[in-house]
Amino acid sequence: MSSDAPETAARPLIRNLRLGLLTVAWGAALVTILSGQAHGITATCGAAALGLFVLLTLPRLRRDSLIILAMLGVVMLFILDDVPSLEDMTRGGERVLIFAALLPTMALVRATAMTMPSVHATQERLGRLPAVASAGGLQLAAHVFGGIINTGAFALLSAALPPDSGTHRRRIAAEAAIRGMVVSSAWSPFFVAFAIGQIFVAPAYAWMAIALGTVSAFLFMVVTIVGLHRGFKGTELRQSLACLGPVASRLAAVLAAVLVVAVGLELTALSAVVTVMPLLVLIQMLRHREKVTVIIADTCDAMNKTADDIVVITAAMLVAFFAISSASLASMVAGIYSDVIPGWIALPAVPIMMMSLSVIGIHPVITSTTLLAIFSGGGADVHPALLVQAHLVGWGAGTMSSVASLSVLSCATLYRVPTRQLVFGANIISGFGYAVVGGVGLALINMLI
Repeated sequence: MSSDAPETAARPLIRNLRLGLLTVAWGAALVTILSGQAHGITATCGAAALGLFVLLTLPRLRRDSLIILAMLGVVMLFILDDVPSLEDMTRGGERVLIFAALLPTMALVRATAMTMPSVHATQERLGRLPAVASAGGLQLAAHVFGGIINTGAFALLSAALPPDSGTHRRRIAAEAAIRGMVVSSAWSPFFVAFAIGQIFVAPAYAWMAIALGTVSAFLFMVVTIVGLHRGFKGTELRQSLACLGPVASRLAAVLAAVLVVAVGLELTALSAVVTVMPLLVLIQMLRHREKVTVIIADTCDAMNKTADDIVVITAAMLVAFFAISSASLASMVAGIYSDVIPGWIALPAVPIMMMSLSVIGIHPVITSTTLLAIFSGGGADVHPALLVQAHLVGWGAGTMSSVASLSVLSCATLYRVPTRQLVFGANIISGFGYAVVGGVGLALINMLI
């Protein structure tokens, strides 16, 4: 017992140290964005803090996270000619520093949203929807909320489901929530998926991909809501949209603020999100000072719980950084196919491969990082915006029905539905349909432009 005591006592200390290091990295990322200096002492200190955070987090990673890291390590072996030097790792750390700021920023946004009366009002209205409109309404709400707070939408929406709901209704609700949330990645700059995609293209193309995503997401939502919820018609649509009334203006204001700052300060979408959202949260805190303690406590708790995701995303971003910097991957592809890869192959291949491999447990972050490195920068005859949108479609499809998807695992717990039912249920068909139709559609557009 005495031998376990020091270890038990050390855990809170290590947890607080990790939290402090991540906060330093977060702050450093904000300073580098606002100062316009991506390199320098601030960025170096932030990268060092992030590196120490990763090292302290490694011993407590989940098994699935370790598997993803191992696969990313294999990709690195193929990409790199030599072992990266300390200088290379520091440059990589400075480059990916902003991604370490994204997840804490989203944790802060989720914690704030959960305290807002308008969010609770929407939650209550969803709970009062008739059964015939419930699943379609949840899918719409998950799409809207998911575009801003990502997986935080699941906890909010699961609480709106009547507690006496049977197994069938809980499964239908969980599938609908997953479909709605993950497909918002096609247009939302608040997703890790977008953060990954924008590395490989110029900022203007990333914004064009978002515009394309509004169309692809809209079409998917219409087809799946009408096709999977046969009783969902005009009346049910109006009832569902009415549920979103309390939050509509606030969500529009958030998106407008991000867009204005991005255009006005010439920032990337990701930089605008990381900069604007803490300011909006600060305004909300000043308006409701009694909520400050709860928001900070919930944010710190979420930062600790998402440590695995931060490590995995950081590793994926480093792989992407070295893939862009190194010529090894291009040389390997050239050894197989020496010409430029046709767009009609590349664009469908991205979402279909991401979806197919995700079903067997290979997370889209691995597949997309590799494929984007191969097809971007002239590797394939594709418009950059279409390539990013193909990646975003693949991300939505791949996380819709995968044993490695945080969305699936979260909903399995919150809605009390076995994971296998969510993986091999209606969403696996929806996911493959989204990947195939989306990829082929983008390939056709690429031929016309």
